[in-house]
Amino acid sequence: MSSKNWHKVLYIFSLCILGLSVLFFVYSIANKKFSTRLISENRALAQEIKSLEDKSKTFDKEIDDLDIEFNLMSQEFYEKYGYQFEANKSDEIKKIKADFEEKNKAIKSEVRERLRAYGAFFNSNIYEKENYDRIVDDFLSISREENLEKHKNIYKDLEIESLFKDLDGFASYLIKENKPSKELNLFVFYASIYSSSIYNFIKDDKVSFSEVYVDFNNLLNIYKEMEEKSFKTGDLSSEKLVYLKNFLDEKVSEYYKNYGIIRALEKSDKNE
Repeated sequence: MSSKNWHKVLYIFSLCILGLSVLFFVYSIANKKFSTRLISENRALAQEIKSLEDKSKTFDKEIDDLDIEFNLMSQEFYEKYGYQFEANKSDEIKKIKADFEEKNKAIKSEVRERLRAYGAFFNSNIYEKENYDRIVDDFLSISREENLEKHKNIYKDLEIESLFKDLDGFASYLIKENKPSKELNLFVFYASIYSSSIYNFIKDDKVSFSEVYVDFNNLLNIYKEMEEKSFKTGDLSSEKLVYLKNFLDEKVSEYYKNYGIIRALEKSDKNE
């Protein structure tokens, strides 16, 4: 599959997550402040959600065609590089496949080291809080519901406040940089949901490369949104994450290009 289409898939995943994200944010903030100005902003956000949904629909057919296109690309590679081997060529195919697998392992290691250098954005003991996993699960469950209005006070109902005691890392830094508020805490909690997969990837846990990439892009959007809301991010500026994103874009593209070749080689080997 072409890197363009992989970016398209990841963009669509991010788009869907962003839609749910904005929807939750609208209702959570609406529960906090019932002002005319906020209602107006919420309507604007609702229009933005509808626009995002409309854009997502335009990609439906292209998503359905991705598997077909991937198979065609695999066949194109098969023919281009002449892997119409005789039966005794299976070992050669396996060797080439192993070389590309090593290249992808090296890419993941390089990405892991670069993310580790940006650890200030991901490291925190918030993940270790007693109720963290339960609160995140409940939040994600609520965010998938069609009618969020029935939840009058998500912040209180989910006991999100309980997470903000004796924090360290990025969570503590962002809180100290700003005046205390529930809105700030929601941003920090929300950021932790996406940074957690990156945190685990850095520790070499079994986290998919695509999940890391999607969550990173959502995390970048959260930091940008915080800055647009006039929250201070200090040393954890979205600008720094943009530099990291440029690096990730290149490496993810390279990784999935290699992955496509690996799949093509697997097809060749099966046909031996």
